[in-house]
Amino acid sequence: MTDCNHSHLLVRDIEPKGKGVFAARNFSKGETVASGRKVRILPQRTPHSIQMDFDLHVLIDEPAVLINHCCQPNTGVRNNPWGGYDFVALIDIAAGDEITFDYETTETEFSAKFQSACNVSECRKQLCGFFHLPTEVQKSYGEFIADYLKAKARN
Repeated sequence: MTDCNHSHLLVRDIEPKGKGVFAARNFSKGETVASGRKVRILPQRTPHSIQMDFDLHVLIDEPAVLINHCCQPNTGVRNNPWGGYDFVALIDIAAGDEITFDYETTETEFSAKFQSACNVSECRKQLCGFFHLPTEVQKSYGEFIADYLKAKARN
């Protein structure tokens, strides 16, 4: 089972995002950085929910719920046994780096227009959902997307 002790993560206030999650130590590619456990099932999509299936939106616990979006993230998602996601390092992560994931790897669509503020060179600016991603971006995440999306991903 995945370790849910998050002493290796720090939560800090950052502008303009609000809060963010940061590495308190180095992580190697393939290592589980954080685990988000389902706190409750929500009746519909919200700005703070995470999608687990086509008609299932949940709230996950801290610090995972505070992990911000990036179009070039350092973690990807993997379903876990607690009804949420593990956030797995896609690259080596240094202590002090913000932990990020691509929100479009769990969401089919968003409850409102979502503007990315990640400011990376590959920033997609407006996020629409997994099925709007270019095929090469979908494929780049490999196994690190929500399980329910894998069967419908473009090959």
